[in-house]
Amino acid sequence: MSTSPEDKNPADHSSPEDGAAEASTTDTAAEASATDTGAGDAFLAGTPMGTAPATGGLFSAETFGVIGLMLFALVALNTRLLQLFGWFFVGGIPTVQSRGEISMYTGEVAAAGGLSALAVLAGAVALFRGNASTRAWARWAAAATVITGALLLLVSVLTFVNLPQSP
Repeated sequence: MSTSPEDKNPADHSSPEDGAAEASTTDTAAEASATDTGAGDAFLAGTPMGTAPATGGLFSAETFGVIGLMLFALVALNTRLLQLFGWFFVGGIPTVQSRGEISMYTGEVAAAGGLSALAVLAGAVALFRGNASTRAWARWAAAATVITGALLLLVSVLTFVNLPQSP
C-alpha cells in the first residue's frame, strides 16, 4: 500500500487508528475464510476429501464387516434364542416331555451361539484389518457387530448352561 498523496482518496478523511481497526477486521475475516475448507459443500457434492479410501477386496476390512453384519442378522432375526433364554434362564419352563425335545433345544441354542461367535470373529477381523484409510461405515459396522454379537453369545451360553438335563 502506497502512502503517497496522489494515491490517497481526498474524500477519505479517516485517521490512522481507523485504518488499523479496518485492517484488523479484514484480517479476521480473511483468517475465518482461510479456515473454512468447504468440507460441507464437498460432502454434499460427493467429492472425496483427504486420502483415497482403501481399495476393497476379498480380504478387506469392509468385506469382513459386511460378513459380520450378515451373520449377526441371522442370529438377531431368530427370535427363538431370546424365547429360549426367557424360558430356561429367566423364568424356567415347567416341563420338558422327552429327551428329543431337550436335544432340539440344545441344537437351537448351539446354532445361535455358533453364529454369534462367527459374527464376533468376523467383526474382530474387520477391526484388525482396518487402518486409517478404511471407510468409516466399515469400522462402525464391525464395532457394532462385535458388541452386539458378544451379547448374543453371552445369552446363548447362559441359555445352554441352564437347559434341563434328561427327564
